[in-house]
Amino acid sequence: MLVFKRFKLCAEIGNIMLMSAKSNCIVFSIQAEKYKATNNRAKQMLEKYGTTRMRVDVDGSLSYPEPQVNMTENADKHSRSKPISVEEEQFMRVYYEYKLREVCSAFYFPHKIQATALIYFKRFYLQWSVMEHDPKHVMLTCIYAACKIEENHVSAEELVQSLEFDLIVYAPYRSEFCHPTDENIQKLKEIAVAEIDKIMFTDAPVLFPPGQLALAALQSANEVHRVLDFESYLRRVLSRQNSAHMISEISESLLAIENWVRKYSFPTEKDMKHINRKLKSCWGHNSHDDNKKREKKSKHKSHKSTNEKMAQD
Repeated sequence: MLVFKRFKLCAEIGNIMLMSAKSNCIVFSIQAEKYKATNNRAKQMLEKYGTTRMRVDVDGSLSYPEPQVNMTENADKHSRSKPISVEEEQFMRVYYEYKLREVCSAFYFPHKIQATALIYFKRFYLQWSVMEHDPKHVMLTCIYAACKIEENHVSAEELVQSLEFDLIVYAPYRSEFCHPTDENIQKLKEIAVAEIDKIMFTDAPVLFPPGQLALAALQSANEVHRVLDFESYLRRVLSRQNSAHMISEISESLLAIENWVRKYSFPTEKDMKHINRKLKSCWGHNSHDDNKKREKKSKHKSHKSTNEKMAQD
């Protein structure tokens, strides 16, 4: 109970955990290195085994397939599966994060469910490559887990210990402006929540605490209506918490979050088709297999059509 209360206190907007410019750079660097490391690991698997998918054994353990013995330097380059790049992995994550939002909206899940599922999805792919685990399956699993966790916090830590991250998530939707007492903040609430939605699709939620994300959203909303003296508002927030942090430090973090939103881009349909072809190849689904499936389906339709015609005669 004490641990839970401590986490809840940390979620309050006033309890702002600020990072200096130097620590921000370190965090960004670590995140980029994690993405590169998982991508390189998947590439090495593809080169050695000819696939990036691991087998699930009867006992639930994971194992690698047998190494390919015919992979030589002189092998036909066109017959080899081509790995996807770090940038292409980013496109895949962005695409399925958007799909995750669509699924949550279709079921009318609250913002908290969507935010929790998004954080799970982002954290998972800090540890794994999309070449190793199908993002469609991971997306649905994250939504399912988020629904379960939000219903019952007691057994949350017992569910998925192997994922290497905490299952309890504190989203910026719980922040002060979502339950406003100030009339000016009430005017900004709707736009600020929409701004949080934008922020949640970037990498900012795994780099900054929820209080900073909420403040960044509130600042963006205020730029539309101009109902707050935002710097004075920040000073009041800090004074309530007896914070030693400078306004300049807060502004720097908020600017970094804003930059994540500005550089966010959604992949085109052409990009996704190209990446999906490469990804299926990494999983061991080559174009020859797809052609055989299409031929089989075409023959089935033709046979069905012939039977129907004979029945009519």
